Amino acid sequence: MNDRGTASVHTDAVHMSGISRHFGPVKALTGVDFTLRRGEIHALLGENGAGKSTLMRILAGLDTPDEGTVEVLGEPVEVFDPRDIRRRGVAMVQQHFTLVPTLTAGENLWLSRPTARLVPSGGETNRRVLELGERFGLQVPIDVPAGAMSVGEQQRLEIIRALDADVQVLLLDEPTAVLTDREADDLLTVCRRLRDEGRSIVIITHRLGEVFGGADRVSVLRGGVSVLEAAPVDGQTRAGLASLMVGSDALGALAHRASDHRRDAVRMRLDKISTARLTSIDLSVRSGEIVGVAGVDGNGQADLEQVISAQIAPSSGTIEVDGEPLLVDSPRGRIDRKIGYIPSDRYRWGMVRPMTISDNLELGRSPFWRKRRAQRFGHATERIATWDVRCAGPGAAVASLSGGNAQKLILARELAGDTSVILACYPTRGLDPEAARVVVERIVGQAEQGAAVIWIGAELDELFAVADRIVVLAGGAISGEFPPPYDRAAIGLAMTGGH
Repeated sequence: MNDRGTASVHTDAVHMSGISRHFGPVKALTGVDFTLRRGEIHALLGENGAGKSTLMRILAGLDTPDEGTVEVLGEPVEVFDPRDIRRRGVAMVQQHFTLVPTLTAGENLWLSRPTARLVPSGGETNRRVLELGERFGLQVPIDVPAGAMSVGEQQRLEIIRALDADVQVLLLDEPTAVLTDREADDLLTVCRRLRDEGRSIVIITHRLGEVFGGADRVSVLRGGVSVLEAAPVDGQTRAGLASLMVGSDALGALAHRASDHRRDAVRMRLDKISTARLTSIDLSVRSGEIVGVAGVDGNGQADLEQVISAQIAPSSGTIEVDGEPLLVDSPRGRIDRKIGYIPSDRYRWGMVRPMTISDNLELGRSPFWRKRRAQRFGHATERIATWDVRCAGPGAAVASLSGGNAQKLILARELAGDTSVILACYPTRGLDPEAARVVVERIVGQAEQGAAVIWIGAELDELFAVADRIVVLAGGAISGEFPPPYDRAAIGLAMTGGH
């Protein structure tokens, strides 16, 4: 996409100069400059912990810089307050949701309005949700609480809340991390429409395809320092941007793994599993096999995840692991059957944020409260080193970790020991290319050692690279099963419920 030279882009919408932010001894940002033009889409790249979210949180008034200046639409920002910044026309959709889980879409929409005083009728807020959803292609259910929505539906509701105000600057932190390829394309179409109306959008992303498919300019942070500032996307390359992000050509292409090793007995069998969103699912996974699960978000993936991880019981059907029934109404069941679980929402289902890294590594694995502190810390230190979890130490709170390091912490716990089955739900979501490569290699390695893997994913290219076969969910049922070499068009048709 060209760095357009129309009059609408000559005036800066945002100018940040010399931004520094420290958290104790950790330097999150050091002397960063960032400029956003009016009427452009600006991609902000960097590996996990590079400082991207911190920079945008400062722009949104959610954090205060230690040094530096910020101007929004030509006016200096003196007080970093999210309400004031919102009134200036800046809205941010954060990577981790801020919805109230017990409230509906309309009620969450009303709560996000900084000047709202009177509570509108449910019909009014619902109509507004439907109106915005129709306009921007971001449909969400209006008759269920946010906590009952899928992760993708929650993400779309977050974006709708931001678009409810007449924002001039929209900040999107990993907005497509929970979306399928088609949904991501739809969102980029929305962003281009907003840009053409004169609005400015910043997209924090790890998907380089989005940079070349939707952005006008790109900036790259590494280690809290700017290594590429507001460069036109034209002239950049995937390999070059990946090298700037991580210091090496770590992106590469995922080669399809060798799949000619022997597979023995079925390790997990789902027999006619039905829930509120699933209808009579039959699925078997053998030792050493990776089965990919594809589909447009909201077609039963969340229920499949929760049934296998024993968070909910099916209304009918049975699950067996190594020939033994899975206790489906208690997480203890999956732990006893040696099911490693990488959840779709790492903070909701995978860890307790106020607790220490050491204690989170022991959750569900042993009566950790009976272990001495030195013993827990010694075990945690070993796992931290093995998985390269970048943190202040085993006594640090999980809340202090970046998203990528939090994901590695979950894998360090869930892939420890002899694992029979691995339920991997969007395991590379939100990770930089190098961290994603490590995660893929570790899960594939577990399969090569005999684990059965169910890999629920949103990116077809990733599933094509790792899966021995792919099943597609549509309308809560399996609409197709595909062996390699994969036919993208046929899988896409199955995802829409076609044949």
